[in-house]
Amino acid sequence: MMLFVYRILYFIALIVIVPLEYFKRPKELRGRWLSERLGRYPFVFLKEGASTEINPTIWIHAVSVGEAITAVSLIRRVIEEVSPHIVLSTVTDTGRQTAKEKLPQGVKVVYVPFDTQSAVRRAIKAVNPGVFAVMETELWPCIFNEMNKQNIPVVILNGRISERSFKGYRRIRFFMKLVLCNVTLFGMQSDTYSQRIIAMGADGSTVKTLGNFKFDTPPSPSIPAWALRLPGPMLVIGSTHEKEEAIILAAVKRLKAEIGELSVVLAPRHPKRFDEAATVMNSLDIPFVRRSELSDTQDTATLPASVVLLDTIGELASVYGAADVCIMGGSFVPKGGHNLLEPAYWGKPIVCGPHMDNFPMAGEFTAAHAAVTINAAGLYDTLSELFSNESKRHEMGHNARELYGKNSGAIDNAIRELKKITGVQ
Repeated sequence: MMLFVYRILYFIALIVIVPLEYFKRPKELRGRWLSERLGRYPFVFLKEGASTEINPTIWIHAVSVGEAITAVSLIRRVIEEVSPHIVLSTVTDTGRQTAKEKLPQGVKVVYVPFDTQSAVRRAIKAVNPGVFAVMETELWPCIFNEMNKQNIPVVILNGRISERSFKGYRRIRFFMKLVLCNVTLFGMQSDTYSQRIIAMGADGSTVKTLGNFKFDTPPSPSIPAWALRLPGPMLVIGSTHEKEEAIILAAVKRLKAEIGELSVVLAPRHPKRFDEAATVMNSLDIPFVRRSELSDTQDTATLPASVVLLDTIGELASVYGAADVCIMGGSFVPKGGHNLLEPAYWGKPIVCGPHMDNFPMAGEFTAAHAAVTINAAGLYDTLSELFSNESKRHEMGHNARELYGKNSGAIDNAIRELKKITGVQ
């Protein structure tokens, strides 16, 4: 009964949302988007003979850019050790594009079907998956139900439940229990997330703490040349949200008055906010240059502005490697923070705001003196101290890299579980 009510409500929502989503896309992408979201994929694995008992097709779902990037290292290992037949589905256009650029040839990248019975059944018929694996914790009631009906194991990998989502899900535990019972394995990032998914209604026997894939997903080992050529010490501000640039840049403007040759890289979280961030800098009278206007061979030491607006996709994780200090966006406004593992990989000191709810490990980093957690009022003083104290920066960076290394192995754990489920030796 509850699933029936969900289907009715979801269908009503589609009537409103689909036209908006369709027309906001470029004309050349609209047809493919709608067709694939209806489950009509331009291939049928079963007819190609790809899905066999020896080499099952592994269908992996990664909602957007972040999950798609995290899935890349997993997929490479799956191809080597489990099956060469991979389908990756996404929701966002940028996630799809990022996946197509970074994944090996042969991996089919599609949009996930709408969560309706007809669309899901068409998609399953085309993909014929041996396993449906969801990155992080995208919970799709109809998809999970249809997979279970057709005896296709559903697996959550790199699972996490934010405090905010947890509170919401707890209110509808009676429904969530019906959704979660379709899942064969919950591979969660931490014990905290494992406890939350059980409290939401998951069977404890299906829940395992496998670790965080992002500890096993290093960025490109090559730091962009333009970033390495920026003059003076460097501050990288990653994944900022609405109203957050103004908070952080106010402190940065004071800092630049103190450290004249300070270089700054500002990376808004979402591409649609690049222009908005530019407007904020103009309002604060902060000169800047867009990354998209720089050539890879340009002499950035002579730029007319020492702030670079990172208006490209996929570079931030590697740009952290050129930083002296890194600030985590999404943490000075109540957005839950972002991935502090990327600067930790490079051994960089990390500054977080008070809102790191989506990354419980932030507390572990702070306790290990690998990160500093402060509010907006203390941001300038903290940055000033870090840039004037090289030994403290090195100590924090060393601690961050040590913590990163101690937590690796999550993908190994996931591969082991996938082998058990698929029967691959």
